[in-house]
Amino acid sequence: MKSSYPFFVAERLPLQDHCGIVAAFAPKDFEFFKTGLAGLSILQTRGYDGAGFCAKSEKGQLFEHKDKGMVREVFRPSIAKDLKTIRAKSWVYQVRYGTSGEFTTNNVQPIVTKLGQAGETFMVVHNGQFSQSANVKQSGQSDTLLFTQELRDADGQNWDERIVRVLSTKRGAWSLVVSTDNALYVARDSWGLRPFVYGHLWDSITRQFVWVAASETSALDAMGVTDYFELMPGTIAKISDKGLIILAKQHERQRALCIFENIYLQHGAGKAHMPRSSIRAVKRSPTIDDVRRRSGKILAREAPISLREVNMVIGVPGTGIEGGMTYARALDLPYFQAITDKSVSLTEQRTFMTADIDSIYQKVLEHFCFDAQALHGRRVVLVDDSIVRGNITRGLIYLLKHYYGVIDVHLRIVSPPIDKACHLGVNTRSSKELIAARLNGDVERIRIELGAKSLAYLSAEGLREAITGDPKTRGFCMGCMAGHQPPVDINGNTVVQKSKRIKIIKDILPKNIYEHPQGFVY
Repeated sequence: MKSSYPFFVAERLPLQDHCGIVAAFAPKDFEFFKTGLAGLSILQTRGYDGAGFCAKSEKGQLFEHKDKGMVREVFRPSIAKDLKTIRAKSWVYQVRYGTSGEFTTNNVQPIVTKLGQAGETFMVVHNGQFSQSANVKQSGQSDTLLFTQELRDADGQNWDERIVRVLSTKRGAWSLVVSTDNALYVARDSWGLRPFVYGHLWDSITRQFVWVAASETSALDAMGVTDYFELMPGTIAKISDKGLIILAKQHERQRALCIFENIYLQHGAGKAHMPRSSIRAVKRSPTIDDVRRRSGKILAREAPISLREVNMVIGVPGTGIEGGMTYARALDLPYFQAITDKSVSLTEQRTFMTADIDSIYQKVLEHFCFDAQALHGRRVVLVDDSIVRGNITRGLIYLLKHYYGVIDVHLRIVSPPIDKACHLGVNTRSSKELIAARLNGDVERIRIELGAKSLAYLSAEGLREAITGDPKTRGFCMGCMAGHQPPVDINGNTVVQKSKRIKIIKDILPKNIYEHPQGFVY
């Protein structure tokens, strides 16, 4: 469809999302390609710019494939067929949305380089965004590529010292894997902004335990990991033939876990991203779908509507359905899925990233199926997870009213207004892209521009209650939302609270080690 529709053009560049990472390590070479690819595919919605993997064997043989595009494009059957029998001891994968740097193959991860001119080859994958964005903009290189170059040139007697020294200077957000010849290093920023979990697999062929790490528990589930743990914020750990040993911890008095992970980013079956006090607590956490259901129930309490005003509730397909169903149930309203996805494929691009404004209406029609008979002449409540740009929401409302004869469309959103750009892993480039920022958070003006009969957002307290049960819970970064600030600014300067530097532990003494579950050294 042409751009003659009344559509606000804020920005034609795409919004960018987080990245997704998978890693595995064992003392001896093992087959893992298909297993790792299964985990990576679950994380597809975290990155469409590129995908890749790299593996290294005991003898130092390197296997690598990466490219721009989605997982199914990068690892098409003809390529995957040649990779599935690879045997290696260290594996890393990533799907990327580039929050910094240009969209080039050089910035697609894993990033592989050598220590010095002809030294040991090492591999890096990263989810998040380091501060120092000015350097990235000038060079066109991603923050991860710059980090890798810095690590390559760092002083230190061994990898333990180099990695801890370099990370001690960093600010921003990271869940990070560095793979060397004999170890897999994993690290997480002290705020805990980005999620990172790990567990074990038993390889029956080589008869050994395999360490597996990923951005979400859903990826671990897809790879067959049944018992898993969380890498606690601020931790730098080394996985080697001896097990897992903590090298350093960076302590913040406050956590700042990205709350948007629970609204939009994570797979519904995965465990919620929330402050926890132990590595095992992740097992007892609610799922993302649990959070969405609770959000809908709380939104019904905060912004009710009655049968006198509407005929039915519709959850926007995908991340709006669970909240929509519980919203309707709490208010004793009819729920009918009059809008459905044409495809449930995980490889389909998430609509909030859509950038080509001229094609928004066509994209909505291509993305959704509409029950014209059920919609005609009705007054409906649309429940969705968030409003970012507002482009898709406005397009959806326009089509419902002008194509399908819907009389009124009421909007209920299970998150607060998104009114600030994020520099910690979701790079919106400018707040001008965001409808809540453009309209100064004025809900009435947002409602009018979207064409809705009414509009209500879930409160910040309601969102925290949905995740933890306590509306006053601390420990979340809500910096992209109205009335809140991120923990650090774009240059890495502390906004909320000053942190302590990492203390380098030169010698790992017995008192710093305790037995990890399943007999592994932690």
